[in-house]
Amino acid sequence: MNNGNYHFRLGTFDCLAVLDGYHDYPLKNFFANAPLAEVEGALREKGHPVDVIRTPYTYLLVETGAQRVLVDTGLGGLSPETSHLVDNLHAAGIEPNDIDAVVITHAHGGHIGGVLDKEGRSVFANARYYVSQREWTFWTSEGASAKAPDRFVTLARRVLGGIREQVTLVDREGEIVPGISVLFAPGHTPGQVVASVSSEGERLLYTADVVLHPLHLEPTDWTPVYDLLPDEAAASKRRIYDLAAESGALVLGQHFHPFPSLGLVVKTEAGWRWTPNEIGI
Repeated sequence: MNNGNYHFRLGTFDCLAVLDGYHDYPLKNFFANAPLAEVEGALREKGHPVDVIRTPYTYLLVETGAQRVLVDTGLGGLSPETSHLVDNLHAAGIEPNDIDAVVITHAHGGHIGGVLDKEGRSVFANARYYVSQREWTFWTSEGASAKAPDRFVTLARRVLGGIREQVTLVDREGEIVPGISVLFAPGHTPGQVVASVSSEGERLLYTADVVLHPLHLEPTDWTPVYDLLPDEAAASKRRIYDLAAESGALVLGQHFHPFPSLGLVVKTEAGWRWTPNEIGI
């Protein structure tokens, strides 16, 4: 592992956790409905800083032997602390034009910010983009601005419009390319999906923003300010993390510290517990 890439195997698939960078969030953004003192205490108990939530932006590349599939695209130039995804792919010997398919879990900036270059052209020019039908419909609807900040809506419409000819809209759960499926996980956004990767009996769940921090798995009523549909988000969290615990799937929590954001979850009385792999930076 270098500072931006972590190679691992899943069955017969070669996988790469790729770092785009880090970003610091105010505690209130990640734990909008929790008493600040309780959040600080929980963070301190786990040895984390208590002034900000420092999060990696971790993405997944899967080489199935037939296709190279990227899950989400980084922030691109939206933050000075990020925009390293393409460079880290290059360090691993992979160029943007080598990508055959891109799964967009949802249309927030941390997931679509790297789709277009400065001239508005598709960075992954040879890829087929997979976006859920419900996600596409929401961000292109007149009602989006009533539920999401205008800057989010503007970005989503610009990016999705820029790749319209490369997009396949997904209206049902299941396999999109051999070995890689999508599971619907609405709530954070109306059409968010989780990427499920399976090979030779091994499974990985890229859980996107179903939860943003491992503490969201413990006191199960703590929620971030970013969830557009909190009740659906809570139901998706139960479904996806119960599945992870029951199946023993490896989990890549996109914002989970430390990079490479990989670990396992187990069911507990209060919710779930996430344990990161021994390695990490």
